[in-house]
Parts: sequence; C-alpha cells; structure tokens
Amino acid sequence: MKKRLIDIVGKVEYPITCAIIKNQLAGFLDEVETDVKTIEFLDVRFGEGRRTYERTLAFLSAYVARNLNPNWHLSIKHSYGDTLYGEIEGEDPAKYADVLLREMKKVVREDAEIEKLELPKEDVIEKLRDEGRVDDIKLLKFLSRYHIPIYTLKNFFAYFAGPLLPRTGLLKVFDIVPYPPGFLIVLPDRENPEKLATIPHREKLFHTFQESKEWVKILGVNYVGDLNELIANGKISEMLKIQEAFHDKKIAQIADMIYKRRESVRVVLIAGPSSSGKTTFAKRLRIHLRVVGLNPVTLSTDNYFVDREKTPLDENGEPDYESFEAIDHELLRKHLAMLIRGEEVQIPKFNFHTGHRSNKTIPLKLEKDDIVIIEGIHALNPRLTEGISDENKFRIYVSALTQLNIDAINRIPTRDTRLIRRLVRDMKYRGHDAKTTIQMWPKVQRGEERWIFPYQEEADVMFNSALVHELAVLKIYAEPILRVLDSSEREYAEALRLLNFLSHFMGLLPDEIPPTSIVREFIGGSSFKY
Repeated sequence: MKKRLIDIVGKVEYPITCAIIKNQLAGFLDEVETDVKTIEFLDVRFGEGRRTYERTLAFLSAYVARNLNPNWHLSIKHSYGDTLYGEIEGEDPAKYADVLLREMKKVVREDAEIEKLELPKEDVIEKLRDEGRVDDIKLLKFLSRYHIPIYTLKNFFAYFAGPLLPRTGLLKVFDIVPYPPGFLIVLPDRENPEKLATIPHREKLFHTFQESKEWVKILGVNYVGDLNELIANGKISEMLKIQEAFHDKKIAQIADMIYKRRESVRVVLIAGPSSSGKTTFAKRLRIHLRVVGLNPVTLSTDNYFVDREKTPLDENGEPDYESFEAIDHELLRKHLAMLIRGEEVQIPKFNFHTGHRSNKTIPLKLEKDDIVIIEGIHALNPRLTEGISDENKFRIYVSALTQLNIDAINRIPTRDTRLIRRLVRDMKYRGHDAKTTIQMWPKVQRGEERWIFPYQEEADVMFNSALVHELAVLKIYAEPILRVLDSSEREYAEALRLLNFLSHFMGLLPDEIPPTSIVREFIGGSSFKY
C-alpha cells in the first residue's frame, strides 16, 4: 500500500525539503510504501534538498508572474552564487521586482497547498497548452513516458524534473532584488538557513553568462525541447558547427588579447573547476598563439604534486588532493621566476602510479617569443605566482556555464554538466566507476568553493566551455555507467537523479563532433594528446 510521504510523516517544517528512502529520492508529494522504516531527511543547505527549494521558488515566481500579467514571460536562466538569476522578457526589473516579491510573500503566508498529479502525456500537454507553455510541450513531446508528473497551485500547472515542496509556507527565507536586465531570487545562506545568502558581485562571471545567452539566441536553441527537435528532424549538423565555431572564435580573440600584450606577458594562467575543459582549451589556445607568431610551452601543475605521503589531510583524515598545499607551489613559483629571467629550469615529472616524483626531469628555457602556459585548478591563486609582476601574467578562467535549460523555469545546474563529463571521463580514462566518481564529487565541490571560485574574478578573461549539444552526446556514454549502480548503494539516489535528468535529451551520436572539440576530452577521439 502506498501513500504520499507527507501523509506518512505528518507536517514538515523548514528547512526540511525532501528525503531519501531506500537510496531513492522522495519528495513529500511522492507516493511511497506505508511500511517504510528509515527516512533520511534532506534540507535546504545542500544538494537535492537545496534544489527542491529552488524549484519551488521558481514555480511560485512563475505562478505569481502569470497572475500579475498573463503576457509576462518569466524565465529562470541560471544560478549566480547563492541566488537564481531570472528575467521577465521586455520588462524593467526595477518596476516589477518589489511587486513580484510582495505577491510571492502573500502566497507564502497563505500556506497554500501544492499538488502533484500523474497524468497521461496527452492530458498534461493539454493543460500546459492552456498555460501557453510551448517550451514544455516541445519537451514532453520527446519524453518517452506515458504518465507525466505535473504540479499545480490554484489552477496553475507546470512540469518539473524533480520534486517540489508540499506547501508554499515552507518557503521561509528568500528575497527578490532587481539585477538588470533581470532579477535575483536570493536563497537561504548555506551555513545558516535562517538568514539570506550574500548577493555575489562577480561582474566578469555575469558578463560571461550574458554573452552565452546571446550565443543561444543566435543558435535558436533555448531549451532542451528545441535541441531534441533539431536532432529528431536531422537538422542538428549546422547548429553543432556554429556552436563549435563560437568556441573557436572566442579562443582566437583571447589569443589576440595576449598578442597585444606580447612585450610584457610571459605566463598565461588557466584555471577552472573539475571537468571544465581547461586542458583542451589550453591546447587549442596554444594553436591560436602559434598562429599569431608566439611560441607557447606548457607547464602542468600536475607535475608539481607533492609525494603522496605529504599530501595534506582533510577534516576526515583523508588525502585532500584539491588542496593548494597538495602542490609544491614554492618550487613552481621558483621555476617561474627563473624562466622569466631567461634561466633554464629542470621541470619535474610526477608518476601517478607510484605517487612520487620521478627521477627524470625535463629542461626548459624561454626564448624571445616563448610564453609559458600553466593549466591547473590553482592557476589563479595569487600565492602560486607571488613575486611575479601582474604585467607578466595573463589570467584565464574556464568553466562550463550551461547555456541550455530544460524549459523556462527548469534550469540545468552547471555542476550537473561537469559531473556528467567527469563520470564519462573517469570511466574511460581513469578506471573509476560511477559509484567512485559520485562519492568523490562532494569533496571536489568543497575544494572548488575553497580553492577555485574565490579567484575567478581575478581573470583577465573568462571562457565558457559548455556546448549546447554536449549533453545529448554525453547521454549515450553516461547512461550505461549510471545504470550499473545497485539499489542497495548509497550513491544510487544520485545515479537515479542524473538518469532522470538525461532522460529529457534525445541521444546524439558523436559522428560530427570535431577531433579538437572540448567534448572529445571526455568521450575520446581527440586529436590532442592528454
């Protein structure tokens, strides 16, 4: 016998948002077996607990916007620190942000019930057609399910790819502020969910998001349904070529920027989070620097790892390979200074099988037109290049900032794209199964928050490595990897979440993916050596 989880546990209170039951995610509106013995509650601070809160805020904002003005088209574009960035097309946020907030708070005070319905696909499409949700209809058209979950609040209907809260009254902490050309939904603080998170000031990051928005507009692919339609109709080829051309054009522009500073720049620093594609970016940038007459040589921070037994430990007593102290930064800094002075250095080689530095070294000396490219997660940390003048450095931040969303109010988290990239790469090149990669991911995320994200605004330029079509390609590789997880394993819940996410995409064979594409770093077939 099954009942809704909310009916089994009774009334829930903030900051609880959803649960894990038998290693499967369950929203409070989901039906579960009544004899369930163990329930692990998730809250608003992390992971799917936080995403459930975000989705419910997006749902409420869309509901209120529709009631305020049926002609408003509200969309949630992307995360921005601990906020969600959205827009109401053609409207000035200074005029609507306060009204939106006031009306959302009003519905929260009413503690209105949110309902979840499981209906045949055609019935769901009919309801969404009444709402004018063309993007959802196009998405569901290609979804291979007979029954579709749909959420409703006072005769407002919307599809969501994950659970929502059961009542609006659970949305205790949020704010709406203008952030031209759109607005920010400010989320709860991760450490103290009783207060609002701090609004970020990352102008370069925001500019990169806006630039990517223009790319999507040119491509005419705003949502997953648009992408699926191109794949289904056999019209994906040109869009794929244009997207790859955007990357090539941007890399060429960055090479030109470095060339203009050729008299002073001796070191190009490339940083970014895990699976952002910085390695392939560095290799492609090297080609473009050769085109403009410069001679780049690559210096990998991986060769400066300390011997395995010297790796710092994290709070759980486990090796912390994400830590800045896991690198012999003093030696690297010394070598950089010597290279800039025109001296020869002996570059170490790290053996990942033994966990120790090899006895062999590689001699390196910079000639007149030589530039050193350093690629690694810590490349923008100022401690790495301490003592080297800023005029001698050109700093680049690479990240996979998702341009595509599921629909107007179902966003695709940037980290999900990178996690799927890493799942595929780890299985193919590192012998790690999905369980291992999923286990490691929280530690990777903590390392990013501490060692990478704080320095991204130091970059001279940012590069968005995400490709609109990549998840359709990665789907083919990732699904078999995720399906082998056993339901008895803790990581099964995350595997199911990712499989549900990937189910929205039609698969795309990699036949037309160029050998220099960033996607090739993860699926194989690259013409670069790694």
